[in-house]
Amino acid sequence: MKQASSKGELTRLHIIEVGAKLIHQQGFNNTGLQQILKEAKVTKGSFYFHFTDKNVFGLAVIDYFTGFFRKTAMQLLANNSLTALEKLQAFYLHFRQAFEKMGFQCGCPIGNLSQEMSDISPEFALKVNSAFTGMTAFFNKILMQGIASGEFKQNLATKSCASFIVDSWEGAVLRMKSMQSAEPLDNWFSFIKEIILPV
Repeated sequence: MKQASSKGELTRLHIIEVGAKLIHQQGFNNTGLQQILKEAKVTKGSFYFHFTDKNVFGLAVIDYFTGFFRKTAMQLLANNSLTALEKLQAFYLHFRQAFEKMGFQCGCPIGNLSQEMSDISPEFALKVNSAFTGMTAFFNKILMQGIASGEFKQNLATKSCASFIVDSWEGAVLRMKSMQSAEPLDNWFSFIKEIILPV
C-alpha cells in the first residue's frame, strides 16, 4: 500500500509540475486539459483520480508555486551569514535571474493567476491572497531583523512596509512583462533601499 500511495503521489506531483509550467507560460484559461494530459503523458482517468476538476487542479498549482517561494524564503531567513539587506538583495537577484532565463516574459505565476482568476473565482482569490500573506510575512521578518541590527530605519512600520514591498514587487514584475526588461525590478530594489535604509 505504501508503494502504491507513493506512486500515486508522484503521479499527482508530475501532473502539477507539467501543468504549472504550461499555466505559467500561457495562463490558466489558455491551458486546456487535453494539453496537460498530452504533455504529462497521463490519461484523463488518472487526472480525475487526483483532481475532481480543473479548478481544483488550479488551486493545487497555486500551492505548488507558493511552495517554491516558501522554500527560497526559508533558505534566506535561515542564512545567518547574510545581513537583512543582503537577504533582500538575494531575493531580488534570485528572481531577477529566474525571470531573465524566461526572457522577462512569464512574470510571477501567482500574480498572473491573481489577475486572471481572482475576479471570477472566490476560491482562487482566497488561495492567492494566502500566498501573498506568506510573502508579506517573509519580508516582515527581514525588516524586523534589519531594525534589530540597526541596519534599517528604526521607525519603520514593518507590517505596512512589508505589504508595500510585496505590492510594489508584483507591480514591478507586471511592468517587467510588458517591457520585457529587468529595469522595473532594478528600480524596485533601488527605491526599497531608499525607503528602509537610514539617511
